[in-house]
Amino acid sequence: MFKTSQSGIVFFDIIKLMKTEKKLFVFLTVLTLAGLCLRLVNIGEAALWIDELYCFDIASNSGVIQILKTVFLTDLHAPLFFIILHFWIKITGTADWSLILLPVIFSSLSIPAGYFVCKRLFDTRTAVIFSIFNTFSALEIYYAQELKFYSVLPVLGFFSLYFFLKLIRNSNIKNALYLLLINTLIIYTFNAGICFVFAEFLAGIGFMAVKKTADKENLKNYFYSFAATAIVYLPYFYFQLKTLFGVNKGICTLFDLFHFDLSFLFTLIQNFFTPALVNLSNNPVNYNISAMHKTLGSGGFLFYVVVFVSVAIYGVYRVIKDKNQNALMILTVSVFFVATLIALAQMHIIPLLTRYTMLVHLCLLTLPAYGIAGIKKEKSGYITAGMLVCISLFSFLFYKDSPLKRNSSFHYYSAQALKQAGAKNGDIIVMPYFGRFLYKYFDNAQVVDYRGEELLLMSNARLMKETFNLTEEEYKSKDKSTLKLQKFLETPQPPKALCDYFKTSYIDKMKKGQRLYLVENYNIYIIPDNMYIPMLNGVNIDKQNLKKKKKNARYALLYTKILKNLENIFAANLRVVKTYNSQKRDVKIFEFVKEN
Repeated sequence: MFKTSQSGIVFFDIIKLMKTEKKLFVFLTVLTLAGLCLRLVNIGEAALWIDELYCFDIASNSGVIQILKTVFLTDLHAPLFFIILHFWIKITGTADWSLILLPVIFSSLSIPAGYFVCKRLFDTRTAVIFSIFNTFSALEIYYAQELKFYSVLPVLGFFSLYFFLKLIRNSNIKNALYLLLINTLIIYTFNAGICFVFAEFLAGIGFMAVKKTADKENLKNYFYSFAATAIVYLPYFYFQLKTLFGVNKGICTLFDLFHFDLSFLFTLIQNFFTPALVNLSNNPVNYNISAMHKTLGSGGFLFYVVVFVSVAIYGVYRVIKDKNQNALMILTVSVFFVATLIALAQMHIIPLLTRYTMLVHLCLLTLPAYGIAGIKKEKSGYITAGMLVCISLFSFLFYKDSPLKRNSSFHYYSAQALKQAGAKNGDIIVMPYFGRFLYKYFDNAQVVDYRGEELLLMSNARLMKETFNLTEEEYKSKDKSTLKLQKFLETPQPPKALCDYFKTSYIDKMKKGQRLYLVENYNIYIIPDNMYIPMLNGVNIDKQNLKKKKKNARYALLYTKILKNLENIFAANLRVVKTYNSQKRDVKIFEFVKEN
C-alpha cells in the first residue's frame, strides 16, 4: 500500500516521475500551471476585506514576539500563518495583489503535493482524477484568493491523514514523529485544528481495536505521537481558554451573528463538491433546496448541484462496497472532525462555517475521485471527470457567485470616497465599523477610536457605559444581554454622557474650518432608514431566548442606533456640508465642518 520512504513524499516522487513517466509528469505540470492561472484571475483587482485586513494588521506587527503577544493575549487565532505573512510582507511589500500571492502559492502547490499523497494512498488513476478535481475546485480557488490561512489547511490535513494511516499500520517512531510535526503545524495554523487531531486519535483507536493490531509496542508509539502533540498544544490552549472565558459576555454574542442549524450539512456538501458555492459569508442563512433551485433554475440546479453531489455519493458507495481501508479511514476522520465542530457549535463554544472545515476538503475530494476511478472503462472515467471540469469552468465564467469574484472591500471603497470628498491631513474620520483598518488605504487623517462592533460584542468595551447609559453595577455585570436595551433604541436622543465625550474630546478641540467625516456602510449589520422603524416595532430585544433571526436583528438594530447617535451628535455641533455615496458599494459618508 505504501511505497518508498515518506521523507521525500513530494520531491523524490517528482524526480521519479520525471524519469519513468514523462507523459504523466507533463500532465501534472500543465495541471498545476492551469490551477495557478485560475487562482491568479482578477488578482490585480484585489482589495482586502475586513477579515483579510485583520490578518494583515496582525502580521504587520514589528516582530514575531509582538505577533505572539497580540494573538495569545487578545485573540483566538493560531499564530503560524501571521508569522509567515509577516516575513512575506518584508519580501514582497504591502500591495494587495502581492499579499494574496501567498495563499495562491499555497493552494497551487497543493495540486502536485496532493497528487503524490493520493497516489500513495490509492493508485495513479485515482490520483489523476483527484488532482483534476483539486485544480478546478471552486472552494479551493475561492480561498486561494483570500489572505487567510484557509488555503494551507487542506494540504496540511491531507498530509496529516497520510502519516496517520501509516502510523496505525506501522507504529514506529519515525511515523509518529512525522505525524507529530504535521499536527503541530495544523494546531498552530488553525484554532480548531486540535479537533482534527482529536478526530484522528479516536478513529485510530477504533481502527486498531477492530483490526486487533494494537500490540503494546504499536500503542506506545501511537500514544507518544498524540501525547506529544497535546503537550506542544498546551501553551496555546492556555491562552485560548483564557480568551474564550472573556468572549460571549457582551450585550450581543458572536452567535447573534452566526446562524447554525443542521442544514449546515447540506451547505457543506454543496460547497465541498459543486462549483455553486453558498453561504460563505459571516451570516449564512439556512440551506434551502427549493431556494437554490429557484436561484439556479432547473438546468443550473441539475448540472451545478445534483450531478456533482451524485458523483460524491457514488464515491462513498464505492468506498463502502469495496471496503477500501484508506478511504474508509479518511471518511471516518472527516466525519468525526465535522461532528466535533457541530457539537461545539451547538454548545455555543465556536461558530461554524464552511471555511472552518477546510482541513478535510482535499481528504473528502478523494471519495468522488475513487468512485470515478472505479468505472471499468478507463476512458469513461476520464470523460466523466472532464465533463465535471467543463461545468465548473462554465460556472467560473458565468455564474453570478463565481469563486473568482472576491468579497467587497468596504475599507477600499470608503477610502476612495474619502479621497473624492477631499479628506486630508488634519481632518477627523469617525468610522465605527473596524475603522482602525482604514490606514491600509487611507492614512491622511485621524481615525477616531470608537468601535461599534466592540461595544456590542465585548463585555468591557471602551465607551460602553457612555453609549448605553449604564450604571456602574450594570457595567460590571457578567451578563449584559438582559439590560433594558429597548429603551435605548426607542430614545431618539443620544445619551448625554456620550455627547459630552465627543464634544470634549474632539468637537471642542477642532479648529474653525476643520472637517469631520462620518463613514457608514449599509452592509448586513446596518439597517437602511426605510427598514429601521418597521424592524424596531417588530422586535422586542429585551426578551430572553430570542430566536436566531431576532438575535441577528437585535445586533443590527443596536448597531444602527449607535450610528444614528453619532449623526445626531455631529449634526448638533457642526454644520453638515455634504453627504457622499459610493457608486460601487453602499458606502455613505457625512461631511461636517466646524464654523466657530
